[in-house]
Amino acid sequence: MKCLRCGTPQEQVVALSLRGVPHGAEGHDTVHDWSVVMSCPACGFGELRVFSHDCWAPPWDEEWDMEWSAQLPPSPLAVIRDGMVACQDPTATACECPTHVSLRETRIKPTKLRLDRDGERPDAHVALRDDGVPEFIYTPTA
Repeated sequence: MKCLRCGTPQEQVVALSLRGVPHGAEGHDTVHDWSVVMSCPACGFGELRVFSHDCWAPPWDEEWDMEWSAQLPPSPLAVIRDGMVACQDPTATACECPTHVSLRETRIKPTKLRLDRDGERPDAHVALRDDGVPEFIYTPTA
């Protein structure tokens, strides 16, 4: 994936979820979705990216592919990176380390923009729980 701010190829920080196999691949059965946190080495920003594919209904009846994004400024991205230090495999979506579990459970909280819509992407916010584990938090826009 390329950074939506500057176009530089991004690096994966943590894979949060993965379900199904891609459309057209062997074993595909209507649903394929995933969520990841990415980081741009050029501009220092990251993003929470969420993708959903569901081809149960005909494509003229409802969209098959939808993708959302919220940008992560350098400071909240650093909180996530620090939380992943103790994780043995940040790419393992089934990992049960405290940071994976927390980010996976709270990834729905940030406001995200559909990538095919006009508008400015909102910032995703991250805070540390009482036990020092990062989580996404919801902060309403004014």
